[in-house]
Amino acid sequence: MLTYCATVFSLLMFVEAEQRLHTSQISLTKLYDLQNEHFNALNKYLELEIKRLDELKDYVAAVYEWRADHKNTNKGFLDNHLDITKVMKQMHHHFFKTKNLIKNKQSIAALSEIDEHKDLSGNHILLAHRAIKRLQQFYVIPASDMSAGRFNDRIIGDRMDACDCYAMAKYCSEENDMYGVIEWAVESYNKWESDGRPECVDPELLNFYIVSSSVYTGFDFSNLIHINGSINLQEDIDKFSRYYHLIKNELIELEKENALNTFEVYYRLQKGINQDNFRNLCKHGVSQTIDNYLKCRYQTKDSFYRILMPFKEEDINSEPLIKIYHDVLYENEISKIKTLALENMIDAKIQSSINASTIEERSRSGQVCWINNNDEVKYFDSLNTRIETFTGFTTKTAEKYQIVNYGLGGHYLPHYDPFPKGAESKMFGNRLVTVLFYLTDVENDGYTSFPLLNIIAPTEKGAALVWNNLDMSNGKLDEKTLHGSCPLLKGNKWIMTKWLYEEGQNLPYDWKNK
Repeated sequence: MLTYCATVFSLLMFVEAEQRLHTSQISLTKLYDLQNEHFNALNKYLELEIKRLDELKDYVAAVYEWRADHKNTNKGFLDNHLDITKVMKQMHHHFFKTKNLIKNKQSIAALSEIDEHKDLSGNHILLAHRAIKRLQQFYVIPASDMSAGRFNDRIIGDRMDACDCYAMAKYCSEENDMYGVIEWAVESYNKWESDGRPECVDPELLNFYIVSSSVYTGFDFSNLIHINGSINLQEDIDKFSRYYHLIKNELIELEKENALNTFEVYYRLQKGINQDNFRNLCKHGVSQTIDNYLKCRYQTKDSFYRILMPFKEEDINSEPLIKIYHDVLYENEISKIKTLALENMIDAKIQSSINASTIEERSRSGQVCWINNNDEVKYFDSLNTRIETFTGFTTKTAEKYQIVNYGLGGHYLPHYDPFPKGAESKMFGNRLVTVLFYLTDVENDGYTSFPLLNIIAPTEKGAALVWNNLDMSNGKLDEKTLHGSCPLLKGNKWIMTKWLYEEGQNLPYDWKNK
């Protein structure tokens, strides 16, 4: 089985501006609810249709009974103009009654309750296929393991059947990923054979995938499947080989185009990023050994009311300073945060530094929302106090809370936090401290990774990960704070971030005159 030796940033290979690549919990919940609405409307339609058909059946039976009775009791009615007129009038009434029952406006009205403008097309399935493909590339998972729902000896999902693998091969073909085509086509064929050759798999199309992959890649994969019957694999290969010179230039140009799309992203993100460490930390979940200077402790931060309920403080790194505060966010607060976010989540965007326009964010796959000032005053005063206590910095000049939801394949590639765009940077300086709250547990997955420090932080519900973005002595960027969110293989990840600005803090340097 072929494997993908993809680099870290090739997971963005198929990014398109108009189609997001995540399947966040919010998106899936809305899709699931929408499907419920559709099925409720269909169920109502079925009930009305059953009632209509029963009425139509009874009415037609009554008409036949009337016709038979009239014919038997008044055999000469066809010779009487008055009688035949009455009969025709009655039959005309029967005709319109029957026609109305066939049309049944109530059933049609029930179907119209389905909003045709809401998306129940296959686009969401396409996004799921893309997420699977990105995960496969990033973590270097062969299709055999991916389809078995396992990775590193742990379960990451249900087993994919022949139909699922066939759909993946089809998707790879549409995206011109010919190595992906061959891997998933072979996996689909093997499962097709073992699953009793289900009709959802078209063996002729599988044959086409094998042949086209052989032509495109220059390798002959025809011996990987042995489909019996009317399909002549060798004949197709000979035909493709015969006409290969006619399409060779187009294939080369297509390959160049794909390479440009991939490496444009790669080169844009490569500078200053330890890509191997990021992938290895995400893949293996192992970070540096904690040294003797890093400890866990109960911490009051000289706060009187914290004597009875101290913070659970854990050192992660000394320079730059990184700490975890366990159990600082309560269950009722987490529920409230998610409720506030539910209706306001949008695809992650960033502000362009060229023309200040808002564009889709290529380095992150997830959905975000910002807590407005009124809700922050109403619900987050207590949390702001906690942040001020364990960081020692004011939240009065801090940025609004940002909530993010990552689904299958959700990620944020390594980046720095300190430099916000626009007026806030001029007014409040740079982001001095990052406070990242975890709103969900994600077992063995979804780490926050610091690749230059060889450190990962697990996703622990209710905990806050805190670090200094800037050197506290001079306000310069601490380049070791490069961090990213590992792509999700399983589960659902919610986080909330609060950035504390330089303005209003007691600092040894004057950031306004830097």
